[in-house]
Amino acid sequence: MSSSLPLVSCGLAAALCAPAPAQDNPSIADLQAQLDALTLDFENLLLQDVMPAPGESVHGLGPAASKVYNARSGLSIGGYGEARYRNFGSTTPDQFDFHRAVLYFGHKFSEKWVLNTEIELEHVEESYLEFAYLDHLHSEALNLRAGLMLTPMGLVNEMHEPTTFLGSTRPLTESYVIPSTWRENGLGIFGRRGDLAYKLYAINGMDGSEGGYGGTKGLRGGRQKGAKATAEDVAVVGSLSWTPTPGLALGLSAYEGAAGQNASEGDMDTSIFELHADYRSGPFWGRALVADAGVRDRADGDMNLGGGYLEAGYDILAESETQSLYPFVRWETIDTDVSAGGFEDDVLTVGLHYRPIDQVVFKLDHATFQDGTQDDVSTFLIGYVF
Repeated sequence: MSSSLPLVSCGLAAALCAPAPAQDNPSIADLQAQLDALTLDFENLLLQDVMPAPGESVHGLGPAASKVYNARSGLSIGGYGEARYRNFGSTTPDQFDFHRAVLYFGHKFSEKWVLNTEIELEHVEESYLEFAYLDHLHSEALNLRAGLMLTPMGLVNEMHEPTTFLGSTRPLTESYVIPSTWRENGLGIFGRRGDLAYKLYAINGMDGSEGGYGGTKGLRGGRQKGAKATAEDVAVVGSLSWTPTPGLALGLSAYEGAAGQNASEGDMDTSIFELHADYRSGPFWGRALVADAGVRDRADGDMNLGGGYLEAGYDILAESETQSLYPFVRWETIDTDVSAGGFEDDVLTVGLHYRPIDQVVFKLDHATFQDGTQDDVSTFLIGYVF
């Protein structure tokens, strides 16, 4: 036995001193690859907090605009875009326009203080600050907001990302009577109690002077958009939204304020009131809205505007886990006051809304003006949200 010990010791020493197999001796290139992989994983982990996938809508905003509220802290980035090809079927030239490219930048300073902004490029060369406001989140029932804010009216003014409504264009009632996208400077309160949510803002009034009101686009030209806004007149706007059951949202809103801004064309007292409903259950998606507006004490004559629409779509790919395909129809009536240079017509829109994934959408639809006051138009839209 004793004579074998040196042999065992020598064998053990040889085993310990022998070079490791090739697979256990990584090269510099292998180490660099492992380091690159770890760096990429770390960067992705950071970006998942800064640029997470759009989640649930918060405070009535679109999924991407809501990212800052769902973030744990710090910076959040989102956005959306729309490119549209339009065929007018008349002497009007066809048009292919990258209509919008939008970036949301938010910062969550703390659980109480939140900054949310939207920067938009329109038609490639026009830039706008769509909103930029600070929230103080006091409680579910009462919060404060100040800055450049979206006016809380209708279905699309606050939630207008392309995946959140069926058509390729926003309804005319929510473009000319409720002049979406409509934003003004001000401050206000908002909150929720159970199934009831509210917003109440004081904002600078619109400017209806010097042709701001009137024409085919109704009240749209009165928006001041936060840019050196004349603030001689102040307006009040408020909204209520009730969700009595999952999938059903009922709401109303009202706006009141002068728009003369101490010019020589009258006080232009402006009132807008609207009612709406949004219903989603299984494959069915339905919407309805009615709006009425009036302008009093206007030197060029008082104005009365109104409109409304019914819209319904059905997802024929409801069984798919990723895709949605909604054939839909919208019937709309619109009156922007003929006596003020506006038009009155009924519009039938039929189309398809296809989402291969939740964040990408393709839309194809055709709008027919029953009385021929505007050109009929076919529109193909490519949209995204991130």
